[in-house]
Amino acid sequence: MAHVVILGGGFGGLAAAHELRTSRPDLDVTLVDRGGRFFMGFAKIWDLVGMRPLDEGTRPLTDLDGTGVRYLRADIVGIDPDARTVTTDAETLEADAIVVALGAGSSPAHTALLSGDGAYDLYDPAQLPAMRAALGGLDEGRVVVSILGMPFKCPPAPFEAALLIAEHLRNRGVGGDVEMVVSTPQPVALPVAGPDASSYVAGFLDEWGVELRAEHKVASVDADTRQVTFENGATEPYTLLFGVPAAAPPPILAESGLAGDGGWIDPDRQTLRTGFDRVYAVGDCTQVPTAKGLLPKAGVFAAAEGVVAARNVVADLEGGETATFDGHGYCFLELPGERVAFVEGDFYAEPEPDVELTEADRDQFERKQAFERERLDAWLG
Repeated sequence: MAHVVILGGGFGGLAAAHELRTSRPDLDVTLVDRGGRFFMGFAKIWDLVGMRPLDEGTRPLTDLDGTGVRYLRADIVGIDPDARTVTTDAETLEADAIVVALGAGSSPAHTALLSGDGAYDLYDPAQLPAMRAALGGLDEGRVVVSILGMPFKCPPAPFEAALLIAEHLRNRGVGGDVEMVVSTPQPVALPVAGPDASSYVAGFLDEWGVELRAEHKVASVDADTRQVTFENGATEPYTLLFGVPAAAPPPILAESGLAGDGGWIDPDRQTLRTGFDRVYAVGDCTQVPTAKGLLPKAGVFAAAEGVVAARNVVADLEGGETATFDGHGYCFLELPGERVAFVEGDFYAEPEPDVELTEADRDQFERKQAFERERLDAWLG
């Protein structure tokens, strides 16, 4: 029986595992992940502002065992893509095919910037209790949500967080006493989604009293004075700072020889094949070029790529037609009032991504809830 090893239990890895077990249940599939649980990124923001505890949107990866996929909780200490072997701190796995879906970490330099009092990594679930307590005790001052560098995961999330925090403070009756700022090194809020989506977000930020600082790249954070200094010389005082570190590739990729420039894997953008036979790479651990930059590091793209990679693994092992990823993707842009706008399009389009935005409404919020529920149920039973 052919053995397929999937490295990583995020969107890409779980989508690949689901595709393999449903299309070819005779395959032996092992998924390796050190974390032990899966949740979608927006669930952290919901927890932060009191919409729903993170645990309610979390499933243990051990649930994979009941779906026909073996789950191995372990640290990966070595990958040999030529031999298709994976060494973990628990055992060594020999594979007929490998799907690398290891995601991305946070820039160590940016993590260090957020080490002082009042500063938090917005994306770190381990910091949620402290962030929630700090926000809950805030009656006045200044909240700064700051994108620290590029690339970063889930491009809309910092702006969604700023808006939902503003709504949370207003609902508590302290919105008029707390100033809100969101900063980005980019020229507009969402350049990857185009000018219309960026203007749409900027309009909501203005409506909710959140000041947008575009083209403001963070140079330093002084925890003693609680001040952010930008490379353009501007400064921003804060009471609470929620930072978004730049994404960093897992070091194991460079050690394995899988990585290209900057430590990321550069797979074929249509088939997701790497330069090694029957080794595929999907999701945030990759860099995929588009006409105007790189494909966003977002779960929906990782999941779509995971399905394509799984189908190509089957084609490699059993013969059949090659599957391709067409660059199509979407995101749910969450706004105050439990409303969601829908951004969708062809991110491989030339000469620039062809992306459209659907106005926010309550139905789209319910669609986002269904998106989470359906995938948790399908992927983890």
